[in-house]
Amino acid sequence: MTLVTDASGHARRVKRGWMNLRVEQIIHETLDTDTFILTDAEEGGRVFDYIAGQYLTFRFDHVDTKPLVRSYTMSSSPCQVPHCAVTVKRVDGGKISNWLCDHVKVGDILRARGPIGKFVYDASADKKHLVMVAGGSGVTPFVSMLREYAQRLGQSDAPTQMTLVVSHRSKTDIICAADLAPLEKITGVKIITTLSREDLSGEGYWHGRLDDDKLACALAGTYGNATYMTCGPKAIMDLTVSHLQSAGVPEADIKLESFES
Repeated sequence: MTLVTDASGHARRVKRGWMNLRVEQIIHETLDTDTFILTDAEEGGRVFDYIAGQYLTFRFDHVDTKPLVRSYTMSSSPCQVPHCAVTVKRVDGGKISNWLCDHVKVGDILRARGPIGKFVYDASADKKHLVMVAGGSGVTPFVSMLREYAQRLGQSDAPTQMTLVVSHRSKTDIICAADLAPLEKITGVKIITTLSREDLSGEGYWHGRLDDDKLACALAGTYGNATYMTCGPKAIMDLTVSHLQSAGVPEADIKLESFES
């Protein structure tokens, strides 16, 4: 393990090359989504520092006839010191996502390297209101960011407000629901969940697919005053970017991360 200095002058711990990460716990978030709690197999705990929104790259040597590599954003946050976590949703026909959910058990070793990625909140450049738009498993980087910043809004390296707009099929498909529920009670945090296949408007959820009208309602008053991040299926990302561009939001205030693979 070594220390490196990032662009902001902060010293961060890194572990060069491929790491062996032990699966300490598996949390079944939904019927098709699992969270894997990981620690370093040699040294224990979490041996690297990262920024909420960054990802790890995993190598799988025995799933197919040749090694396969996949990247997963950490759903944990840097403030959760003893471990890191990735949340994986099954993809139809996806060799790795289905293998992870079907075969990995506590005690297994996964090989990974990182962290890496620029899909992060940058207090020195981004606006103080962070607006996040996601669909399905695209919510995982925003779970990380909410865990990291929600309880210290207004500090020098954190936003002052956070708004999450996320689309799921039904209530039982909401990823990390138990973690998000207490965070949305914090002043300055707003979470809007729309359910495309279930009408639970009486419980406070929006109903129907995320569309331009829903975005206009959710984002009213934020244009020009926020940094926008969107992650998930291409259709939701395209919708979000088109909506923001139509509202006159500069390209510099829009950040994208694809979760199609």
